Amino acid sequence: MTNEQLSWRLRHLRKLAGLSQEALARRAGVSRNFLAQIERGESLPTVSVLRRLASALGTTVAHLLGEEPPAAPSAETVPVPLVADRIAAGPPAFVNDHVEGYEPLPATLLKTLGVEPSRAVLVRLGKDQDSMADTIPPGATVLLDLTPVEHITPKQIYAVREEAGDSLGCTIKRLVLDPSSRVLILLSDNPAHLPRAIRLRPGQPLSEVVLGRVVWWMPGKLKP
Repeated sequence: MTNEQLSWRLRHLRKLAGLSQEALARRAGVSRNFLAQIERGESLPTVSVLRRLASALGTTVAHLLGEEPPAAPSAETVPVPLVADRIAAGPPAFVNDHVEGYEPLPATLLKTLGVEPSRAVLVRLGKDQDSMADTIPPGATVLLDLTPVEHITPKQIYAVREEAGDSLGCTIKRLVLDPSSRVLILLSDNPAHLPRAIRLRPGQPLSEVVLGRVVWWMPGKLKP
């Protein structure tokens, strides 16, 4: 496949998915300028970048390269990436490299919840995540809106970055923010877990700590 053919297919599949260059670049963990260069036929992506782009589009590298027919598209569903909770706190490129799959969610559901498709991600909670057990059971699958959080709605449920050994993890909590002291209070629905506090550094944006808001969940794994 020539650069020109690849650029046309990438641009065509991106528009078919209803994604802007910025949205696809964010999903794939590449810069918008680099994506624009690929779509103009000025740059050739590596195999790793091809995989990221295909995953972000909810398809395969073979389909992206025109080597297999596409699955029948449906305007009624949106492919949403699914990742494990220990992965969700990582940078976009890391998350995209560890997507377990894509789940078709009703487009009407995302619209009703006020979530842009390019900002939606499903997170599979571990069996040890029982701090919200009275509301969200361990092992549940939650839908996050990854729109950068600028304000906290008191006692709403959010996904929060937290240290897990030598790496970052993701936990689900109700949040309250004291704007005067810039202290974020993490509340659990399970009385066995005590409240915790995170003091934000001066000028530190909420989005560095808060991954996004939890807008929907279901017990256990999603059914195929």
